[in-house]
Amino acid sequence: MRDSQTFDVIAVGSGPGGAVAAKRCAEAGLNTLLIEKKKLPRDKVCTGMVMGDWARDIISQEFGDTPETVLAQPPRLSGYRIYVGETKQRTLEWDTPWAWRKDLDFWMVQKAKEAGVTIREGAKFVRLRSERDLYRVTILEDGTTQELRTRFLIGADGATSIVRKSTFPELKVRYVAPARKCYRGTLGLDKNYVHYFFPKGRPRPRFGTYQKNDVFLIEGRAIRELRREINETLGMYGFQPQREPEWRDSCALAILHEPLLSGRFVPADENILLIGDAAGLIFPVTFEGIGSALKSGIAAAECIAKAAKTGRKAAGSYLAALEPILETIRTLRSVQYDLENASHESPSVCAESIEAAYRETLTIQRA
Repeated sequence: MRDSQTFDVIAVGSGPGGAVAAKRCAEAGLNTLLIEKKKLPRDKVCTGMVMGDWARDIISQEFGDTPETVLAQPPRLSGYRIYVGETKQRTLEWDTPWAWRKDLDFWMVQKAKEAGVTIREGAKFVRLRSERDLYRVTILEDGTTQELRTRFLIGADGATSIVRKSTFPELKVRYVAPARKCYRGTLGLDKNYVHYFFPKGRPRPRFGTYQKNDVFLIEGRAIRELRREINETLGMYGFQPQREPEWRDSCALAILHEPLLSGRFVPADENILLIGDAAGLIFPVTFEGIGSALKSGIAAAECIAKAAKTGRKAAGSYLAALEPILETIRTLRSVQYDLENASHESPSVCAESIEAAYRETLTIQRA
């Protein structure tokens, strides 16, 4: 009989990366627990766009066809429209399924459960300590602390990862805080596209807006700074600035590209593996993270399965497996630098550079 408090693998965080990593570990015959601090389904501040081929292909291969009930309305975007200053809009055609993240993530978690993963929701990761070949994980659940034991630990708990903080307490992390405002109704913009506005004629600051079901959303890292420009720009499409949003929220993004690429930060330590946003694996330019979360989640599960058989630590093989993702980030960081240099050019040149950068971000994930 298995000890109900001891596991081969504990994955912390129920996003796409945590779900696919836990599912793969269970399919490899490992006793796997997935814990989530919130009750499911839980929402996440994210467009929910499945942008690149990595994300689409892995979701299809690992979870099957995404049910229509999971997808938003419209269920697929035709692409992205880019507006830079007063220049003519540019359209990047790119078929993109999308959903509310609470629906997409919950569907993946249910698939993981079907594969044999034990799910504990409303269980907050509190602290971690090592003991010989095991990790002791303390969680807070229903007001009570419990101690669990595991051979392997996957940190899939996002940009503000507690697993990362517990494992690398000296790491200095820079955060940015995108926000969104959500309004009932529609704007006079084509709902089949996400619309990105660069009102200063430069790559930054920008804001985006899109229609999802009966709600239109305005989001960005500088929506407070761009309040006047947002009101003036979207006023042409029927936006009423005096309206209060139905709800507003925000999230954090951890900017870890420099320490990751320089080697000052490696997202693994012995049998603790960080994936997705917890590892800083978010793409420059678009700041899309679903594809890299899924790809790193699979890599973590494969390395854990091998380590469980050989008795070796999983970190070495996992860091090697991350190289394609790091190389993609390295390339896109260079693209981002070029884009920032384009801010000194005319708005038309800047618009061309922005479109090319977004296209590069999407196409590079075909490896």
